Amino acid sequence: MTKSLLQGRDGAAAIEFAILAPVTLLLIFATLEAGWIITQSIMLDRGLAVASRSLQIGSLADPTYEEVRARVCREAIILSDCETALRLEFTPIDRESDFPATDAPCVDRKVPIAPATAFNPGRRAQMVYVRACYMLAPWSPGLKFGFAMPHSETGEVRLTSLFAFVNEPG
Repeated sequence: MTKSLLQGRDGAAAIEFAILAPVTLLLIFATLEAGWIITQSIMLDRGLAVASRSLQIGSLADPTYEEVRARVCREAIILSDCETALRLEFTPIDRESDFPATDAPCVDRKVPIAPATAFNPGRRAQMVYVRACYMLAPWSPGLKFGFAMPHSETGEVRLTSLFAFVNEPG
């Protein structure tokens, strides 16, 4: 009876499926997640560019940090929980040494309070360097797709966007 069990071919397809299905599903889910992350990154770039353009041409009268962040989120459309996951930094540039030397600051979910953010959209005819950081929770953290991408201790992926503009002369 044992010899007939070892020579039987019943279940050969099940073994092949058990080996190939996880690899195929991993590739499918990794591709979907990569596409979703890229789409959100593009929308973050778009939202930052449109909101910065409003500052550049002066169409926002006396803007606040919260108003500009809300505008970025409104223009970025698909970013979930954008108001709490997005942090912006505006740096007026007068000389080359004014450019930030560190990474864009991000929201830290481990700390229950957000630190005060200085908001300076610059004066007329001044260059402003804008950095945005959006913390994105991956769909499938078990895949560890984001190993090569910057991420936080909580496993969130850091999406950053940079934009520079010169305020229109008034």
